[in-house]
Amino acid sequence: MTDTPRATRVALDADEALELDRLARTVDERGRALDEARAALAEAAGRIAARYDRGGPAAVAARVGWSRQHVSTLAAAHRRAATTDDVAAA
Repeated sequence: MTDTPRATRVALDADEALELDRLARTVDERGRALDEARAALAEAAGRIAARYDRGGPAAVAARVGWSRQHVSTLAAAHRRAATTDDVAAA
């Protein structure tokens, strides 16, 4: 074991700190935009797949690169939501 002190943090200069802060904000903003885009894609995939009796989930899954089971789940969720909306409107 050595008795040398551990290195502590250095003080970043103002330009470096601003650059890192700006890039961190950009990552946060784009991360939120990505989450919103993924949610919109999932909603559209479920809605479109639900329009077809057979083959819809397979076609959507092939188009977006997801598993057929995942798209079938999205379609079922869309159908449930649509049924709930119809019951609430009545």
